[in-house]
Amino acid sequence: MNKIFIGIDFSKKKFDATAITADGLNETGERKYDTFSNDVKGFRKFAKWCKGISGGIDPEDWLFCGEDTGGYSRPLSSWLYSHGYNIWLENALRIKGCNALKRLKDDKVDSAMIADYAMRHADKAELWRPLGESLSQLRELFLYRHRLVRHRCSFEVRNSEKNLTLEKSPVKKLMRHSSDRIIAQINREIAQCEKAIRELIASDEEINRIYGIITSMPGIGMINAVCLIVYTENFRRFGFNARKIATYYGVAPFGKYSGTSIHTEPHVSPFANRTIKSLLSQAALAAIRFNPMIHAYYHALIDRGKDKNLARNNVKCKLIRIITAMVRQGIAFDHNYNENKIVCLSA
Repeated sequence: MNKIFIGIDFSKKKFDATAITADGLNETGERKYDTFSNDVKGFRKFAKWCKGISGGIDPEDWLFCGEDTGGYSRPLSSWLYSHGYNIWLENALRIKGCNALKRLKDDKVDSAMIADYAMRHADKAELWRPLGESLSQLRELFLYRHRLVRHRCSFEVRNSEKNLTLEKSPVKKLMRHSSDRIIAQINREIAQCEKAIRELIASDEEINRIYGIITSMPGIGMINAVCLIVYTENFRRFGFNARKIATYYGVAPFGKYSGTSIHTEPHVSPFANRTIKSLLSQAALAAIRFNPMIHAYYHALIDRGKDKNLARNNVKCKLIRIITAMVRQGIAFDHNYNENKIVCLSA
């Protein structure tokens, strides 16, 4: 049965689209390509274009796919969703990772690459849907706080670099005092943002319940908990599947095995969101220090000769498995869990 796979390459003012008609992996028609403005007028023109090239194929058998670029991809995605179309927003690095041989940056090539990816991986498609109001606001606050922290780090690095120079001058003194004032103001803004995050969590019963379960795990603080909630869409995006969440975080090990000629040691994927991976690394270090069960697990790995970095990655995976199981079953962490029960819960 023929289906249509429409790859979308988003940018600020426009988006490029390539449509592939296929039966399974066999293309049954000529590829179509066009460019549209990234506004409501362009969305309507795009929908009309899709109908014109569909050849009578039911819209239920259309799959729109694009890279999750945040602000650029949300307007069209929301419009398509509200009009009943199936839209899949995939991690950009995952799409590029499956097309590693393509090096040139070309909008037409990119949209075709995305359409091809959608056709080949349609069975793995996770249809996009808008976040609820509270979750959407929580996401905005989380990202805003992250931007503030990055700005603060930038000024702190500059101050450190200036301290290393022997040269002293009125200009450098002025710049240092100005940087100190900016850092102090950013700290106040971060505190206000975190207050707003706590208030928003408390105002939503479901988010507050999940947040309480996650933070019951020693080593998981507010920001890591909010990160998990936001990027897993309150754990519903991946169907409470710990393996999928670990893969999204870039900590699930994998290797290549084929007969006797192809064999690579298990390793983690470099295609992951660096922000969430960094936050999970901080959580793992805290859990190793303050969670007796995780502490014992980590040192047992070290005693068996495992490399420290690999052992820490194992800790990250274990945290995700246990937290996902806790949320799925609606139970908080209990220090009296025995190891067998934890393994059972986190399987």
